[in-house]
Amino acid sequence: MLLKINKINKSFEINNQKIKILNDLSFNIDYNEIVSIYGASGSGKSTLLNIISGLLHFDSGEIIFNKELICKDFDFVKFRKNELGIVFQEDYLLKEFTVIENIMLPNIIAGNSKDEAQKKAIDLLKNFNLLSIKDRYSNTLSGGEKQRVSILRAIINNPKLILADEPTGSIDESNKEKIFSLFQNIIEEYNSSILIVTHDNNVSKISNKILNLSKGKIK
Repeated sequence: MLLKINKINKSFEINNQKIKILNDLSFNIDYNEIVSIYGASGSGKSTLLNIISGLLHFDSGEIIFNKELICKDFDFVKFRKNELGIVFQEDYLLKEFTVIENIMLPNIIAGNSKDEAQKKAIDLLKNFNLLSIKDRYSNTLSGGEKQRVSILRAIINNPKLILADEPTGSIDESNKEKIFSLFQNIIEEYNSSILIVTHDNNVSKISNKILNLSKGKIK
C-alpha cells in the first residue's frame, strides 16, 4: 500500500463558527494505481489534496505514505521535491520559459544539474511524442498541450504519487483522451500512482478505484 488515509478530520473557523470539512475520511491507494475521487464544489476535495501535500495540517487521524507515518517531524519539503507530483486544473507554466525549461525546473530545484535535468526532460518529451514543441512558449500552446506539459513537469522527478486536481476541467473531449492515455502510460512506465479529484465522469474509465466524497466522508 502506497498511501493510507485513516479517519482524517479537518475543520475551519469561519465567522466564529467551526465548519467541518473532512469527517473521519478514510481510503487507501495501492502502488501503480489510479484512484479517482468525485465530489461537488465545497465537498473537501482540494482540502484533501492540500493535506496530503503538506500545505494544510489536519486536526486528527493518520496518514501513512510508503510505510512512513506522516507526523509533525515529516520532511514535507523533501517529500514534495522527490516523492510527489502535482497537476493543477490550470497549467501554471512559466510564460518566460520554454516547454523544456518548464519541465526541467522541478528537477533542478531537487538538486540536479541543468544538463541532467535537460536530458531527463528530453527523454520525457520523446517518450510522450512532444519533442516537437520543446522550444515553444506556453502562449503558443493549445490547452491540451499545456496540460500535457504540466503533467510531464510533475513526473520528471519520478514521484511515487501524483495528485491531479481537475486535470481535464478546462480542455475539450479530444484532449481529454490524450490526458487519459498519458496517465495510463505513466502508471505502466514510471511506477507511479495517481490520485485524481474531479467532476469529470469520464475519468472513471481509467480508474482502478472510484470513490465519492460527500459531507466530508468517502462513500
